[in-house]
Amino acid sequence: MRLIQSMLLLGGLAVLLLAGAGCNLVGAGTYLISGPEKTPARYTLPQQTIVVFIDDRANVLPRSRFVNQIAMRATNEILKVQELVPEAIDPAAVNRESARETTGNIMSIEEIGRKVHADIVIYAVPRQFTLVDERGTMPTCIMEVKVVETESGARLWPPPTDYEYHRLTVELAYKSTFEYDPNKVDELQQKLADVTGLRLAQLFYAHEKNPLDAQVSD
Repeated sequence: MRLIQSMLLLGGLAVLLLAGAGCNLVGAGTYLISGPEKTPARYTLPQQTIVVFIDDRANVLPRSRFVNQIAMRATNEILKVQELVPEAIDPAAVNRESARETTGNIMSIEEIGRKVHADIVIYAVPRQFTLVDERGTMPTCIMEVKVVETESGARLWPPPTDYEYHRLTVELAYKSTFEYDPNKVDELQQKLADVTGLRLAQLFYAHEKNPLDAQVSD
């Protein structure tokens, strides 16, 4: 009984100390309860079959395999990790369909989506994929993204009243002096492609703000 009374007394004392410690401790307690700050989803995907289409007709990506790498990372995150949709089409299928286009027969996004039996197309056009700019070593990928319904061809996101595309910018924090080395170049490009796929998927679900997950160092 004495032990229980002592524990209760200590517990009450702890509460008093925390209450008198000021707002900082209350803030820390709130953080522990609610968790790290989260970035909300930009758009909630319908519960339908999706396909991720990275349309690199302009050959912005330095290697064609990065098209599939970005699309597969985004698809896996949306379908298996976050379970946002019931089904997703292999991105390779949509790439095969787009490769069949000819100069005089360019298919629309929704037409390509229908050919692979997708209800929704997450469509992304790479605009920049670089390792170095005027700031120094700053691996950067910029893509324009939109979500299209294949049955009607309607743009679901961004909404019709907004810009046609959402501009997604991905930057890696590189903590080293960059020297040209083919192996290092390939490693950085693969990392950038992988994080770009993740960031593409994160447009569609709330996620923790954690800039360190895109950090690269030797």
